[in-house]
Amino acid sequence: MKFEAPDCAHCKTRKSSLFHFCHLEEIDQIDQEKSCGSYKRGQIIFQEGSNPMGMYCINSGKVKLYKYSSDGKEQIVRIAKPGDFLGYRSLLSHSRYPVSASALEDATICIVPKSALMDLFKGNERFSQGLVEALCNTIDDSYGKMADLAYKPVRGRMAEALLFLNRFYKDENNPDGVITITRDDLASFVGTVKETTIRMLKEFKDEGLIETDKSDIRILNTNKLVQISELYD
Repeated sequence: MKFEAPDCAHCKTRKSSLFHFCHLEEIDQIDQEKSCGSYKRGQIIFQEGSNPMGMYCINSGKVKLYKYSSDGKEQIVRIAKPGDFLGYRSLLSHSRYPVSASALEDATICIVPKSALMDLFKGNERFSQGLVEALCNTIDDSYGKMADLAYKPVRGRMAEALLFLNRFYKDENNPDGVITITRDDLASFVGTVKETTIRMLKEFKDEGLIETDKSDIRILNTNKLVQISELYD
């Protein structure tokens, strides 16, 4: 089947992205200049240390951003969903990508070239303010994640991760927020190893907090998970 690039003016994620601040003329210009691609699960989108090609806008699917430690262990620093932008920090700071990105599931992603992004950043105050706020929120989240890795035990981090992912996965097609993620990726997101992740999920399942079906995780007791997460704050 031939790949059809999303139409920016009728993009289903436009209202949930910063592009809802843009005028129709600006949207039309972006539509003309952007390029789009389809990515299979696990496919690399960009790699740490490479020069930025443009700003990535996720149309469908989910993406993980990650770094490798000195011992080669992967650490997921962020998970992005439709409507999110990727790579704009490097464009604005004229630096290389500080992380790598790959598709967590099959995804359609558009690339807005730097020239188009900078024109929009300079010419649309609401868009530029929103982009700066998004950048600040991402940095704050990163600081919080680093603090958790340093001070919060893995049980607390696992509870916090499941609560976050439940909210992240929840949408009109998944009202219960069933989490679909491999144990390897969950371990990378929590900052532990796969064996510990499997053991912790079994403990939560035995306690009646979650139920699992292959790679799916359904939360049964949100309040208890909140208590576990906050116990170590």
